[in-house]
Amino acid sequence: MKKTLLGTVCVLVLLSVSGPVFSASTGMFAQHYNAGQSYLAQGQYSSSIVEFRKALRINYLDNSARIGLINSYLARATYYANQEKNYNKAANDFRSALFYLRMYPTKEQTVQNSAAMIASANENLNQCLNVMSFDKTASARYKTAEELRAVGNFSAAAYEFSQAAQNEKLAAQANEQIADLMKLLANEPRSADYYKTALDLAPTNGALRMKYARTLDKLGRFDEAVEQYNYALANSKGDMEILYALERIYLKKLAQTPSDAELNANLGAIKQAQGDFETALSYYGKAEQINPSNVNTRLNVGTLFQQRKDYQKAIKSYDSVLTLYPDNVQANLYKAQALSEMGDKKGALALYNKVLSLDPANVTAKAEIAGVMQAAMSPDEYIDYLAKSSSDKSMQNMLYDYAYKLHKENNMDSAIKAYRAVISSGSTNVDAYVNLAICYAAKNDYNNAVAVLNNAKAKFPANNLVLKTLQDVQKDSASTALAAASQSYENKDYNRAVQQYLAISPATEDSMIGVAASYQAMENYDKAIEYYRKAEQINPKNAEIPYYIGYLYSEQQKWMEAETYLKKAVSLNPESEAKNLLTYVLQNYSLASLNDGISLFEKNDFQAALTKFNEVIKKEANNAYAYYYRGLIYDEQNKRQLAINEYLNVLKYSKELPIANYMLAVDYDTLEKYKEAYKYYNIFISSYTTDDEYLKYAKSRVEELKPYAG
Repeated sequence: MKKTLLGTVCVLVLLSVSGPVFSASTGMFAQHYNAGQSYLAQGQYSSSIVEFRKALRINYLDNSARIGLINSYLARATYYANQEKNYNKAANDFRSALFYLRMYPTKEQTVQNSAAMIASANENLNQCLNVMSFDKTASARYKTAEELRAVGNFSAAAYEFSQAAQNEKLAAQANEQIADLMKLLANEPRSADYYKTALDLAPTNGALRMKYARTLDKLGRFDEAVEQYNYALANSKGDMEILYALERIYLKKLAQTPSDAELNANLGAIKQAQGDFETALSYYGKAEQINPSNVNTRLNVGTLFQQRKDYQKAIKSYDSVLTLYPDNVQANLYKAQALSEMGDKKGALALYNKVLSLDPANVTAKAEIAGVMQAAMSPDEYIDYLAKSSSDKSMQNMLYDYAYKLHKENNMDSAIKAYRAVISSGSTNVDAYVNLAICYAAKNDYNNAVAVLNNAKAKFPANNLVLKTLQDVQKDSASTALAAASQSYENKDYNRAVQQYLAISPATEDSMIGVAASYQAMENYDKAIEYYRKAEQINPKNAEIPYYIGYLYSEQQKWMEAETYLKKAVSLNPESEAKNLLTYVLQNYSLASLNDGISLFEKNDFQAALTKFNEVIKKEANNAYAYYYRGLIYDEQNKRQLAINEYLNVLKYSKELPIANYMLAVDYDTLEKYKEAYKYYNIFISSYTTDDEYLKYAKSRVEELKPYAG
């Protein structure tokens, strides 16, 4: 088939760009940026991409580095398509260019100014995709994005996630993926933007909300962070991470406005939730001094004493509110709870009924009344009591919760009665049907279990849980347990999935992989690795398992461990996708070791630094920077000949470090090898353009060594 050449890709012109200056990293930024420009000018596009990416990681706001990176991707994409006919690689580079053109910038105007470039890149990308017969459905694009992310091509992956996000069902998770990738690329502001977009689409996703809150907190957008933390706290059970985050933010605010009653009260509530009651009372006391009329502060004090089981003081606090506001719902409710805990059930019931007269829909009061009745009745009597009012939605939920409680307690006969009552009330809760079937199955009554599930299937024909459970009931116990655990994972109830997989005895490869995958979904990578290893012990020939382990280690930036497992995966399956990830890991491993070595060198820990540079050279025998620093170390140790050997290697592998000529000259000079010293001083003078003390010394020394020139 005749292939159409891509049109010439225009490049962005960098006129004058001003951006924030980061003094601590300016030198490294300039080094990587200049290297990127040099490689780009020489047509070494892959090298220029690496350097511009490094520069952009140091200063993500620098427009010049971003433009250099875009131009490098576009140039390499055109080369891949027109010269190598490798349309897959070309497409990935066009995707990356579009990511940095359209998605990465923080200002809309920047994107608008690149409209022509975006249109050109889009056109060329579509040409590549058409030649490849690429599946452009949302699900296929999402899968492609996941594959690109797995091999470390984050920018191209983010672009494909953005295409998948146009599908309503995938939009939330795709935007979350983009936000995660922006964070990996050190662009926190855009990460926050995409987390917000994802959260608007999936407001009940607690883990996503916490990611958004942490990002806002890190950006110093504290008021917005507090809003998200508070929402998350309201839907959790006193999560300590959230409490500490809120405490830190409120303390900063209180330092600025110590007479703010609301801040003092909020800190009191946080300390109470943390169990630090004395500090909480101190904050509440300050809040009440500043604003004595605040009812909430008195109510909080009451709940604190109630937590401490000091019921008399708690009731005294509630009464101080009721004296002024006898119909205050919260004060009546809390007092009723205190009386109930004291054993005064009659007094408690009277107040609960008063609460219902003030607020007929009050779920807590209904539940508390039901709780008092439950304590006085047998399970069957209590089920009948709840069933009489099961047309009320809240009572219907209580009936289901009680059925579930009986089920958990293995009181199968009463649980069956309760679940049947829930279904008879007209509930659309599919879990009632499923759990009823499970209860029947637990009693080996498979006929009734299948009948219940067939009834559920008729009512909920598209419900996967019903269909799956129907299959499970018909299998043996081991396969049933595995299927139930798998269903929990699909429902994103990962903790439950872990428990179910671990309950399978003896453990199997699939059950251990299931535990590992659940922990991985919860981002508990250490636990995930632990169970992938257990799966590997059961089946050491499965190449996918070491690949999974290597991938998780790469996510944790534990490059040495990642390398070990990815090599194992490739040895088991030479065609494994681990090959691509291994390349990425080796690059990052070398870079991390080099940076560690430089840091150790700067701390004068030469032996440890030498070990790091040796590691780099073992991985990359042509790494000039590692040789250069090894030379510096040998100079510090007065091992001149060893240093000379290192500097010669620097010049062998790189033309970017002319200072190596100077170091060679000085070392030869020190060893009284004046002819060689004269030679390298001259090379240094001819290649070094900065008029500094090194150049001046080299010029003066050349004059002195002229007699040795011959």
